[in-house]
Amino acid sequence: MLKYILIALVVIWLFYSPALRGKRTGAKPAARPEPPRAENMVQCAHCGVHLPEGETVQDEQGRTYCSLAHRQAGAKKG
Repeated sequence: MLKYILIALVVIWLFYSPALRGKRTGAKPAARPEPPRAENMVQCAHCGVHLPEGETVQDEQGRTYCSLAHRQAGAKKG
């Protein structure tokens, strides 16, 4: 009789085991996060440094600058 109780306990443990629960329910593994998307690199109209387009400041004429201070200073002459 003890043998049947032990077998029943093992079967119940396997049924509720976290290791087998994922396989039994067909759970999918966690998805990998998406890699960052590439951005166009643009040049600051004042100092010439290259930076991603998403980090720029633009003026009314559409020129790109690396910072607000360079936008206020204006485009480099010459």
